[in-house]
Amino acid sequence: MANQERVSFAADIRPLFRQIDIDHMRPRNVHLDDFAFMSKRENATTVYDFLTGKKEPQMPPDEPWSSEQLDLFNRWMENGCQA
Repeated sequence: MANQERVSFAADIRPLFRQIDIDHMRPRNVHLDDFAFMSKRENATTVYDFLTGKKEPQMPPDEPWSSEQLDLFNRWMENGCQA
């Protein structure tokens, strides 16, 4: 996806999270599959910090995201966390 293309939660971001990731983070009040939660900048930033290892536990613990996935998530945040 080119940088100028729109990044959406439904089409681009939500599919990055596996059910095991969603289930693992829910007890921490991090709702990876909920657009209303994820679209709040502070929540998206917290998730990004888990993904990059700035916050523990690193997410996902078994298979860290690629730089391309992290870039996509970051672009989504930078463009206003669109649905």
